[in-house]
Amino acid sequence: MGTIGSHMPPLATKEREVLLLLFKDFSKDYNANSVSKKLQMSRRGALKIVKKLEKQGLLLGRQYGKAVFYKINLNEIYARKMIEILLMEESKEKAARWLFEFKELFPQLQIIILFGSTVRDYDKAHDIDLLLVFTKTKFKTILEWITMKNRILLKPIHPINQTSQDLITNLKKPDPVVLNALRFGYVLYGYEKLIKAVYQAQQAYGNFAVPEPKSRL
Repeated sequence: MGTIGSHMPPLATKEREVLLLLFKDFSKDYNANSVSKKLQMSRRGALKIVKKLEKQGLLLGRQYGKAVFYKINLNEIYARKMIEILLMEESKEKAARWLFEFKELFPQLQIIILFGSTVRDYDKAHDIDLLLVFTKTKFKTILEWITMKNRILLKPIHPINQTSQDLITNLKKPDPVVLNALRFGYVLYGYEKLIKAVYQAQQAYGNFAVPEPKSRL
């Protein structure tokens, strides 16, 4: 039985970066020009990538005026699995320390995202920002674990606690704290559940959020 992507060539680095950008910043609409500026690449190169990813079924394109804007095609299991792999690789590469530090907590959680000043510059950070998604029945256990951990860590954990429904609601709003955690943070656990939450939030407006890009700042 073939594995995900076994029938297609491996994704290049910039292709992976495009997919992660469009997933993690899902509430914004990107065209080839804005992708090129965000990822510091040529517009021609960005256009070639988004067209290729659309052809592979990983992206959906929609035309507004003369520009085509793109979203991750979360309707397709292939795209969802690819994003899951990319999120895992990103956290292993950039947040391996924190994967190890918080792994004891994973069984109690649905999703955990490391974000904030710890991601930008740990040495200058005052605390460790974590977006935690869990059922209400786990609250006491998680609170006790954080209290215990804060006695050991050099910098205290600052949790943003959410139920799965809270997360979907805040992604729909959109809530700036939750959006920034997704946009700039590293997902340590719960990749599949996070992708499902983003998909549900996205579907509130269809694959392309409103208002249309021309009316955005």
